Amino acid sequence: MKFTTTVAALALGATAISSAQAAISAGCQTYLTALSAPTNPLAKCRVYTALGFPGLTHANDHETPKLQKAITDYCATPACSPEQYAGVYKDINANCAADMVAANQADLGATMYMWYMSPPQRDAICLQSSKNTTCVIDSINEMIARTQFPDNNKNQDDLYGYLQYVTPMMSAKDTNATSFCTSCNQQVANIFVNYYTKSPSPYVLNFDQKLTSDKYNTDLSFQYKSSCQVTLGADFKPKPDGNSTDPSSVGKPNGKDDKGNAGQSAVVLSMGGVAATVAAVAGALAMF
Repeated sequence: MKFTTTVAALALGATAISSAQAAISAGCQTYLTALSAPTNPLAKCRVYTALGFPGLTHANDHETPKLQKAITDYCATPACSPEQYAGVYKDINANCAADMVAANQADLGATMYMWYMSPPQRDAICLQSSKNTTCVIDSINEMIARTQFPDNNKNQDDLYGYLQYVTPMMSAKDTNATSFCTSCNQQVANIFVNYYTKSPSPYVLNFDQKLTSDKYNTDLSFQYKSSCQVTLGADFKPKPDGNSTDPSSVGKPNGKDDKGNAGQSAVVLSMGGVAATVAAVAGALAMF
C-alpha cells in the first residue's frame, strides 16, 4: 500500500501541481501530462486506471462483486504488449532523466513505479482461484470478513486500498500464517518475483533509497520463505491452504525476529504502490 518512509501519499486522480512536482523540468512535465491523458492510447496499460479508479470505489466500500465485474471486464480485453511498456520506460528515461532525484520521489518516482508494476498487477488481478472467482477477490473477502484493514489503517478501507494491498499481499502484519500463506497469496507473490527476475526495472524505483527490482525481489522472496516455507521463482510449488507455520512465527525465521522484522518492513516499503488517500498531497499526476 505505501512507500512508508519515502513517498508521500497521493490523491488519486488529482491534477494540481505540488511543491515537489514544481522541480520537474518543463519537458518532463509535458511528457507526463500527455502520458496521463485519458485519450492516450496507452491509458489502458496502467492497470488501476484501466479498472476505472477512482470512480469505482469510495470510503468503506466493501462491494466486491462490483470490483469482480470490473476485473472480469478488464481481463477480457487484450493486454498491452511488452513493447508498449518498453516504449513508456524508454520515453520516461528520454524526457525525465535529469528529474530522477530524491526530491521528485513523491511524484515522478511513484509514477515510474506504478507503470513498472502494471504488467504483474494485471497478471495478479486476473489470476483465477478455485472458487470460480479471482484470487485477489478471495483475499479481499477474507480480509473484510476478519475486519482487517490494509496496513491496519482505516483510511484505506475501500476497494482500491484492499486491491493494492493484496497485489501482492506483502506483509503478514495483523493476520496469521494461515491467512497470509493461502495458495492464492503465494501464487500472486510468485507472479511478482518472476516478473522482477525476467523484467528488471530500467531505472531505480525509489530515488531516495536507490531501491531496485532486485531488492524488491529479495524482500518479497524472504517474506514468503520465512512465513510460508515456500521458495518463489521458476521452480515454485505452492503449499496448500492451511499448510504453514505457527502464526506466532510469521516473519521470524528460526525463532528470531531481527531479520524477519527487517524483511517484513522492507516488503511493506517495496510492494505497496501509493496510498489513495484524500488527505494526501494535493499534487498527483492524473494517470493514477
